[in-house]
Amino acid sequence: MPKPLFDTKTLNFSELLGNSKIYKVPRFQRSYSWDESNWEELWLDILALKNKEESIHYLGTIVLQTEDNKTFTIIDGQQRMVTLSIIILGCLTLLDNLVQNGIEPEKNKERKEIYINQYIGFKDPKALTYQSKLTLNDTDKDLYNSYLVQLKNPLNISKLPDSNKLLIKAYKYFIEKLKSIGLQESGESIVDFIESILSNKLIFIQIIVDDTLSAYTVFETLNARGVELTTTDLIKNYLFSLLDNEIDINNLQPIWNRIVNMVKYRKFPVFLRYFINSQQQIVRAERLFKEVKNRIASKENVFHLIDELEQYADVYIALDDPDNELWYNNNNIKQIINELILFQVQQHKSLLLSVYFKMNQYFEDVLRIIRALTFRYNVIGKRNPNELERVYNRIAIKIYNGKISTPQDIQQELKDIYIDDEIFKNTFSTQIFDTSKTKEKKLVRYILLSIENKKFNKDYHLFDTNATIEHIFPENYLNIEEKIDESIIYRLGNLTLIEASLNRECANKPFKEKREIYKKSQYEITKEVSQNTEWGANEIRSRQLQLATIATSIWRLPY
Repeated sequence: MPKPLFDTKTLNFSELLGNSKIYKVPRFQRSYSWDESNWEELWLDILALKNKEESIHYLGTIVLQTEDNKTFTIIDGQQRMVTLSIIILGCLTLLDNLVQNGIEPEKNKERKEIYINQYIGFKDPKALTYQSKLTLNDTDKDLYNSYLVQLKNPLNISKLPDSNKLLIKAYKYFIEKLKSIGLQESGESIVDFIESILSNKLIFIQIIVDDTLSAYTVFETLNARGVELTTTDLIKNYLFSLLDNEIDINNLQPIWNRIVNMVKYRKFPVFLRYFINSQQQIVRAERLFKEVKNRIASKENVFHLIDELEQYADVYIALDDPDNELWYNNNNIKQIINELILFQVQQHKSLLLSVYFKMNQYFEDVLRIIRALTFRYNVIGKRNPNELERVYNRIAIKIYNGKISTPQDIQQELKDIYIDDEIFKNTFSTQIFDTSKTKEKKLVRYILLSIENKKFNKDYHLFDTNATIEHIFPENYLNIEEKIDESIIYRLGNLTLIEASLNRECANKPFKEKREIYKKSQYEITKEVSQNTEWGANEIRSRQLQLATIATSIWRLPY
């Protein structure tokens, strides 16, 4: 019979920290990050127990990796365990204050010692040395052990790391909260609070695994809270576990931090997935950790991977930043990056990463291909993005392996998913846009400015031009004599560009009055509308079909 993947049990806070158990936060796991919103939520849960609104409170799953029967690595649950320990330290501080003030000094000193031994640390009976129950990572452990466990604050916190500052703020926050419910008045009230609420009514599900891969499988199986956050820690812990000396660790640590800070901690798994997908067969988010573990098996692999990630991270963040220094001297690339951001698509990133590093001289040309394809496939066609990602991945692998080397090759690979002119024109000619949404309004302005530039040989900036969107047949048409199907008001054929002052002047006037205002506009696409004598459903459909014909010539593959 196969060995179970993990052991699980339900236990309270007293059972979690009891029996001389020792917990360690992996040295490379992220530091303490809970802030006041998290503290307040936990405190309100505790108050609900105190006020007997709840009999117990479930605090989620704690995932531990076992070293021996008494020593555990915290894979998930660090923030909750540290915060609860800080609340205990707040209670100890109040007991210490009572001792200092001469209030039952002997009893309260003994109570303090009992709770230190139970929750904070104890003297090892064999070595006769003090052993902390909770060891934080390299950034936080000194502050926790040298100050908080000693029930004191450092004199100067301004230069401390942010996580240290949060630990101190949490300590002060909970001391004030404990005082607010009167615990500073007597040792008995503190004991009652710890015993009746913290020790016995805060409930966890403890999961113990033998290795990091099992921990990741637990997250995947249980769909645990914050899996995308924990993935970054799991990957880092695994990679750094392959390093065999402090020199390598200290050399790679700042590089890793730079990468994660660039792409953002929460988004690191997304970046890593696009990086992998730019080189090999597509990997789904839920298999990311397993893929890294299969791919990286030695110290040399780790160095190579982190070196590549550092290079790729610079390009990856630039794909979402038109003003990035990588595009400093190329306004064409800046504009296309802006357009892809407007389109709200991501699937192209694996392909662009491969292009940038393997055929960089054609990067702008490939961007033009992706812009045309994306506008037709995603923006207008609203086709399945998963299929597009699969095609991009296939092409990225061919580029990485040297089997594709020109933009023409890439365009040929995309022909099967490219929406042809006839289908695109027909789909475009019926498009409706909800201009009450900012994103849709920006998209309409972009489309109309593109058509203005193409049809009338203008050169308006697609994103910095102060054009507003005018509904030719007004949205608020209750006072208009003409009647029209409401849905057609939001057809692109009923929308045009106009200056803000003229837009206000148009308001909800009938079309005959708007015509004269349109003639004053700088936009030819709007002056053209003024040539109509009537405006209704037929005119809207006719105009949109004309716009569709021009759009077909703008957003098309270049080769």
